[in-house]
Amino acid sequence: MTAASSQPQDILPWADPEFIANPYPWYEKARTEWPIYRALDGTFVVTRYNDVVHFGKLPSLSIVDPHGIPRGPWAVLKDTVLGLDPPKHTEVRRRGNKWFTPKLVKEWVKLSEAFVRATVAKYAEGEVFDANMYLGVGPTHAAMCGALQLPDDNFEPVIRSMHGTMAALSHVAGEKENKRATDAFDYQFARVRKMLEWKEQNPGTGMTDALLEAERNGEITRSEIEQTLVLFWASGGHNPSYIISSGIEHFARHPDVWQAFRQHAELRNGIINEIYRLYPPELTFARWAREPLEIQGQRIEVGEAVKFIVGAANRDPSIFPNPDELDMHRPPDGAMHVTFGMGPHQCAGQIINQAEAAIIFDTLAVLVEGFVLEGTPEMDNSDRSRAYERLPISLIKVKS
Repeated sequence: MTAASSQPQDILPWADPEFIANPYPWYEKARTEWPIYRALDGTFVVTRYNDVVHFGKLPSLSIVDPHGIPRGPWAVLKDTVLGLDPPKHTEVRRRGNKWFTPKLVKEWVKLSEAFVRATVAKYAEGEVFDANMYLGVGPTHAAMCGALQLPDDNFEPVIRSMHGTMAALSHVAGEKENKRATDAFDYQFARVRKMLEWKEQNPGTGMTDALLEAERNGEITRSEIEQTLVLFWASGGHNPSYIISSGIEHFARHPDVWQAFRQHAELRNGIINEIYRLYPPELTFARWAREPLEIQGQRIEVGEAVKFIVGAANRDPSIFPNPDELDMHRPPDGAMHVTFGMGPHQCAGQIINQAEAAIIFDTLAVLVEGFVLEGTPEMDNSDRSRAYERLPISLIKVKS
């Protein structure tokens, strides 16, 4: 047995409920014994931090699945950054980048702050509510809608539809998961088309207005507008809300960390970075080789798939000592987590994502003395993604 064996192996049991609930023991074994291996379907799986960082950003690795662009229900977003490689990817990404500069994002996240303040005011001390929906999803969805200048109401079914779309990205997605995702995308596109009708009657100066102007100028099609808006509007609360909710659950289980966050502003960036490292909402990303390459002695041919395990890289003990612990004193100039992905396909929303996390936790630090976990969190997890269905929390409020 060698780490570079080309024989298919069943190292990460993608469909095992225990693996889905807590994949980290399996990641540790793979990282130690099989840093790269060929899964039973032929995909090469890479788990060590240095390999993920180095190879995950190679331009010779494509985001485009040669068997579909992308495969399955997600093909409905084939004209977005999720289905394109440079140089077309660069052109499409540029449409959104100018709406998510640090300066503009400061304006959008004011909506997140207002939402959090309203939520804390709404619930009495000790009253149980779903912190994921009303401290995670709602505030982050509001910020994204601010950038798009679209209505931010009726957001609860949006996040549930995102859970449906993510199911199809599982390594072992089948007919049931694909049907769930197809129905979810149908819902999202229907909502977006209604909002475009509304926007044409209520013009403004947001990203949606700029997209409609580009359509009038013949620069993009209506289909491209719809796909772009589904990507930003529907997913705007998904990954950020998982980060927020993971942080709240961690603070509830480790009140000393929350008090350190509240009382020591200089520790806040480090604590938030550790939340991103420990709790990535997307555990893997896949690429396809456009040129032959070699990783850890294993040759990968053109067209073969490579899956990079973000969750394993983020807890690589050779990079992050005591990798399963939140270390608020971890050196700020050390290695960074890979939660936002690698290379040209890094998360397009990472600037607003980070700004949302900062302002939401900063606002909570002013208003909330502590969090109380009021039951077992309900999850919608897979081998590919993590999401809260419900996070039952009550608050200990700061006395005015």
